[in-house]
Amino acid sequence: MPFPDPEDFRRGFSRNWYSGFNFAKNFRYHGGMRYYVLWLLNRSPMKGADIINEISRQTMGWWKPSPGTIYPLLSNLEKESLIRRLPDLRYELTDRGREEIGAKVKESDLDETWNLERIVSDFESYLSYLEEQTNDVSAYRERLRAVAERLRKIIGE
Repeated sequence: MPFPDPEDFRRGFSRNWYSGFNFAKNFRYHGGMRYYVLWLLNRSPMKGADIINEISRQTMGWWKPSPGTIYPLLSNLEKESLIRRLPDLRYELTDRGREEIGAKVKESDLDETWNLERIVSDFESYLSYLEEQTNDVSAYRERLRAVAERLRKIIGE
């Protein structure tokens, strides 16, 4: 499983990326959690519980890391001088932490072609899901027609 691109963090995780059975295990052991936490702290200082809740929110409740995952990681990041603990118990990035997360962002290819490719790929996956849910989508028929019309305009038909 490849490391998630920081663009995934910006737009919320694609279901395709974390749909594997061993997502949490793979994510932890491939360094994903480390950079995810750094990315969250780059947005704003947070407490450990806030980090847990934000990850749960961004994964639409699919995954909620345990305190046994988050707090040891925060401790390690603090020992590496990537974050510091504030008096109000929130954690924030240090300059070194900002450099670390900045270097990871620079490693990725975030051009528009890549983003559009990812969006189309995700869209194809969602369409496959909808094709299997034919009985359940009738309530969304008008909205789906509107989406189809917008797509026709985009592709010039």
